Amino acid sequence: MRVVEKTRHIDVNVEGSGAEAVAALIRAALPHATIDEEEYEDWEGSDLQKEIKAITTPGKLIRAYRVRAGMTLVELAGAIGTKYPNLSAIENDRRAVGLIMARKLGEVLGVDYRKFIA
Repeated sequence: MRVVEKTRHIDVNVEGSGAEAVAALIRAALPHATIDEEEYEDWEGSDLQKEIKAITTPGKLIRAYRVRAGMTLVELAGAIGTKYPNLSAIENDRRAVGLIMARKLGEVLGVDYRKFIA
């Protein structure tokens, strides 16, 4: 559901069993608001989700999270206590991510380490 009010632009996404009740409250409080009720495809189990998961490797995820954190390969390697060639091999899928390494990476990058376990 998308709500747009003429003087203020507000995007609201509501889903679940109470969505219609929320829409009714918005209609009552903001009679001039526009409500678009769109159908969305569930992400889990969708063809696109499966396709992306098939091409996403632990190394690519680590690189993406490292870049998001604004760290260089050398900085991340130093933060987790390894040498940068080891981390480079992991990012380029030439080396597997072990449990201890995954935990260190998860802690430094601020993400759940289980994302890095293949």
